[in-house]
Amino acid sequence: FMKIAVITGASSGMGREFAIQLTKRETFDELWVIARREERLKELQEQCRTPVRVMVLDLMERESFDTYKDALAEHQPEIQVLVNAAGFGLFGTFMEMNLDQQLDIIELNDKALTAMSYLSVPYMPAGSDIVNLASNSSWQPVPYINVYGSSKAYVLNFSRALGVELKDRGIH
Repeated sequence: FMKIAVITGASSGMGREFAIQLTKRETFDELWVIARREERLKELQEQCRTPVRVMVLDLMERESFDTYKDALAEHQPEIQVLVNAAGFGLFGTFMEMNLDQQLDIIELNDKALTAMSYLSVPYMPAGSDIVNLASNSSWQPVPYINVYGSSKAYVLNFSRALGVELKDRGIH
C-alpha cells in the first residue's frame, strides 16, 4: 500500500502549514494536497520532504468529490492522516452579509469536511488520524461571525461523534 496524508485547504494558512510540518514529523509515500490554487500547491512541492500530488479541486463543487473518490479507487492508498483544513469565514452582521457567501461558508466548512471524511475513512487503517479544524468560536454563539461560528460548532460536534464511531476501528 502507498501510505499517504491528505490535506484540504493546503494552498494557504493552517492547511499549508500542516502539509509542511507533517512531512517533517512522519514518513509518507505521498502527500495529497487539495485546494483551488494550483500555483500555491505546486510551491509546496519545494517545501515538503515527501513527494506531493497536487489535486486542484474546489470543494464547494460536488464534482470534486467524484474526482477524489476516483483517485482513491485508482491508487488504493492507505491514508495515515486526513487534515480537513479547507474553510473560511466572514465578519459582519448576519443580515448585512451576502447570503450566497454565507451559504458558501456552510458548503466548504461543513459539507466538504463531511464528504472528505466519508470518502477517506474506508482507506484509513487502525492507527490513522483525522484532523478537522474547528475554531474557538465553535464553543458558543459568537455575534458578527454567526454563520462561521455555527459552521465550526458543526465541525466540533461532528468530530466528537465521529471519534466515538471510529474508536473500534482504531482511527483517531
